[in-house]
This record gives sequence, C-alpha cells and structure tokens, in this order.
Amino acid sequence: MFKYFVGNIFLLDAPPKSEDTQLEIEFPEEILGTLDEDQDAGSLTDRQVERIIEYRTQMSSIIGAENFEHVRRENLLQDSDADFLLRLAMDMKDNPSEWRGFGYMNSNNPEQWGNMLYKILKLKPGNWDTQFSKLVVTTKAIAYNWDRDLPNLLSCLKNDGIDIEDFFKLERTITFKLSALLSDANELHRMIVNSSVDISAFIGRMGRAFLPSAVYHLEEYGLPRMISKKIHASGLIDFLAPEMDLLAALERFNHLGLEAVLAIKSLGPFDRYVVKFFFDGITPDEAIEAKGVE
Repeated sequence: MFKYFVGNIFLLDAPPKSEDTQLEIEFPEEILGTLDEDQDAGSLTDRQVERIIEYRTQMSSIIGAENFEHVRRENLLQDSDADFLLRLAMDMKDNPSEWRGFGYMNSNNPEQWGNMLYKILKLKPGNWDTQFSKLVVTTKAIAYNWDRDLPNLLSCLKNDGIDIEDFFKLERTITFKLSALLSDANELHRMIVNSSVDISAFIGRMGRAFLPSAVYHLEEYGLPRMISKKIHASGLIDFLAPEMDLLAALERFNHLGLEAVLAIKSLGPFDRYVVKFFFDGITPDEAIEAKGVE
C-alpha cells in the first residue's frame, strides 16, 4: 500500500476460448449534449440525431452560435446531459434577476452560498443520492476543513444527521459532482447573465475540499489531512505558501527526511506509523538501497 502498484497475475483456471464478439452500444440520452449529429450519426438513432440538432439550435439561440461552437470545441461544459444544460441556460436567460447573487459564491462567508447552491441543485434533481439540505450544510462546513479539526466539524453537523461516514461521502460528491455543476453554471453565467462575474477560484477551492492544494493531493499518497495540519503547525512545511503544490511538497518531504517529520512532538503513535508508510511510498528506491548499504 502507498508504494507497490505492479505485480504478477496468476490464472488458476483454463483461459476462456477466444470468440468473436460484436458489441452494439447505444448512446444513452444523458450524453447527447457532447455528441455531433454528423460525426456520431452511425451510432445514433434518428430520434437522437433530431434531439442533438434541437439542442444545438436551442442552445445557440441562447448563447449565440459562435459561443456554442467555442463551448463544444473547447469542451468547456463538463455535464453531457443536454436537457439539463438547456434547462440551466434557459433559466438564466428567462430569470436573470434570480442569478444576480451568483457572485456571492466568491464570498468568504459560507452563509452567503446557500441560496445559490439550492437554486443550482434544484435544476438537476435526482442526481445526488441525498437531501439538498445535507449537501448545502456540508459544503458550508468543509469550507473550514483547514481551520477546524474533524471532530469539531462533525459536531456542527450532528443535528443534521451527518456522521463521519456521511461526511466523507458528501465531501466526495461536493468536490467532484457539485464543483463540476458549478463550473458549467459559471461558464453559462458569463455568457448569458454577466461576463464580469467569475467564480472559478471558488470552484477550484471546492474541488480540493477547501484544503491547501498539496494537502488535498497528499491524501492520495497516504498522508491524511490531520497529519498534514500537525506538520504545518510545527513550522516544518508551510502548506499555505503559494508555491507549495504537490510536487514541491514531495520534494520538501524528501529533503527533510523521515526522522525530521517523526521528531514533531504533536504526532501520536498511529500518526508516526502512517508517516513511515507514507515515506516508504515517496522515497526513491535508489535512496532506500543506498541507505541499506550504509
């Protein structure tokens, strides 16, 4: 774990006989927003071709043909659901006054995010496997992921029926699905409502659970955020430094060495156990072999 990603696969039974298999895959309706009626015509039904043309026509009438081609060419919209994208764009066109608060997503006060989050979530119902209220309250809570410890956050969410398992499940939904939805809303909002409002920075923070970039990505390397906080508090690594991305953090860890990190007094026995595994995963094999020789 954290280090070995290759190995051998042993087949303990006779391999299946080779057979010619031809798959017929129909494109689901939910991805029509990313398809082209000419290039993908051979895999589409006549009705699907009609819907793609209808989507292009309607969306072009809202954002302009040039903008639509730019959006498609650059893949600016992450959602592929044509019905949802049209519903979102039409709502902005028909009710621009209701979107004037979109810029509040850039506020440092999470309490100002609620109304717009609910509005956007309601435009894509049936896609979340949880209540909107839990998504919104958890989004506000994880805004303090770096400033508060996990027990404190869970205590604040207890009355909303959110335990530790729910917390991390909701966090994943927020960082991936909700941030992608907001990204699409941001692109369309700039074309339809107000080109001067841009919440890209907010979406970026949401996409990493409002943690410093390196801290968020280090979790994939096996270093939990709680330990990163202790390392940051010790002054050994400043995770808030603008230049401290994942690569810089890994270089800093290798420069400091395992013993320097283990010397942090606030680390408990289990923290040290995890840190050792983490270093085993990020230390080049050559360095390990050289150390063994010494």
